[in-house]
Amino acid sequence: MKATTKQILIGTSWWLVFLAMIGGVMLWQHQVRKAKPVTNITVTSTERIPTLLLLDHQLTNDQNRQLIANLQYNSGSQAMITLEVQANGQTTIKGQLAATDNRPYLQLILPTTVTQPAEQAKLVKQAIIGAQKTLNFKHFNLISYGNGGLAATNYVEKATKALTPQHLILIATPFNGTSHQRNQQKMTPVATNQRTSDLTKLIAGRTAIDSKLKVLIIAGKTKHTADADQVLPLQSALAGQMIFKSVVQTYQQKVIPTWHTEHAHIMTSWRVSNVIHKFIN
Repeated sequence: MKATTKQILIGTSWWLVFLAMIGGVMLWQHQVRKAKPVTNITVTSTERIPTLLLLDHQLTNDQNRQLIANLQYNSGSQAMITLEVQANGQTTIKGQLAATDNRPYLQLILPTTVTQPAEQAKLVKQAIIGAQKTLNFKHFNLISYGNGGLAATNYVEKATKALTPQHLILIATPFNGTSHQRNQQKMTPVATNQRTSDLTKLIAGRTAIDSKLKVLIIAGKTKHTADADQVLPLQSALAGQMIFKSVVQTYQQKVIPTWHTEHAHIMTSWRVSNVIHKFIN
């Protein structure tokens, strides 16, 4: 009888431990998915300064929504407007701005038929000029991801001072491609003989960039391995330092640790939106 009671107590104890472990994992997942806001942002100007989002077509709708939700969570109830750009430069604006939307988000959607960053940059310019007239703003910030960062870099190298963003954020941008043979898992600049022709052109065109532009480069690195993410080498994501660091007065770079091996998962991290808000504000 005593042995049976002891077995029951041991079994009950293990069952309680098991339930506690499950509860702990569920709580951890909830905290990871929920955006953690930075300190409240004080808007010191009533001037409308939107943030444009130039994201990669490879992002899923869920990843897109998660980034936008994290950004909005940190900035309150600011509106989201969509700018759909056609290959001929015609832009369709979807959404409405309230009078109080002085820090709204404008998502640029470029045509999938235009794939060259230099050509995409021309469409970005046309979209911004049109949006400035329709939505009544002069200054703006620009956040890009993936190949969108290449288009954004091409854009600022050719933009006039009046059309240059105040802040440029480049997330997981393959400045030197995605080859692990050309790029090492280091934060050092890419060796001259390992640079792609595209990176070489961007470095050559850097002198035209407005020195007042404030630049932040964000890269991802997995926690469970010594290497950076398996899709985009860390050195390539940080190769933008060779373009901007010696030209602009304000340059920062940030490596975000992540548990995922695909660099697109960096977009769902609340750390990214917090770093962005801290940089812009």
